[in-house]
Amino acid sequence: MSQILLFTKNPLNEQPFEERLHQLGHEVFTTKMMIDLCLLENANNEFIRIFHQIVLSETIANAEVKELVRTLKTFSIPIFRKSDEVLKEADLHEWEELGISDWIESRPSIEVLREKLSCDNVRNEGKLILLPKTEDKRSLSSLNLSSGELKLFRILYQQQKQTISREELCLRMWNKDKTNSSMSQLSVMVKHLKNKLAGQKIDGPIIETCWGQGYRMHGAVYEQVYVDSAELKYGNE
Repeated sequence: MSQILLFTKNPLNEQPFEERLHQLGHEVFTTKMMIDLCLLENANNEFIRIFHQIVLSETIANAEVKELVRTLKTFSIPIFRKSDEVLKEADLHEWEELGISDWIESRPSIEVLREKLSCDNVRNEGKLILLPKTEDKRSLSSLNLSSGELKLFRILYQQQKQTISREELCLRMWNKDKTNSSMSQLSVMVKHLKNKLAGQKIDGPIIETCWGQGYRMHGAVYEQVYVDSAELKYGNE
């Protein structure tokens, strides 16, 4: 299972949450000290790459969370905000734009926690992903993909790391409802797209399968491929 880095102002507060993570088989490293270290300019935080997910406790103020996310999102590891605060959709979108992948309740049921963390690993067979600099991003037009693969890429890319159901993908790809045939066709196309991108040196899992939910584009792809608005609009055709 995953190795989780949990930032908190009070480690004692996290014990019930840690117990649920342990029940699911995750390994948890809870830290207070690393909050200040991550906020230091030019600090060496490369050790963070060993973790699969990051959780920011409700004990950390929002202003400090925003500062932490600016540093932590450079590692392309999913970042979760643990909180019972109920936010409006616009506020949730603002947090997503800042780099928060999802929200977790402070006392979640084990089923909810299991699903939240089920498809967010960022390691491929235990290998660390070293992302290119922003200026080294490749354009979508530079990739050798078929028309169907391009359309699938655009649809997934447009989701901004959010999961899209297989039913919706079939509808947007071929304008038809899910059937056994379309499900099989979609699975094959997803596999071909992943292989094509990997063959053109796009690093990372590329497309994640979220069991029982659908597919989503992995965050590492956004760090390596640039899609302008003119290219992106064809994903809706």
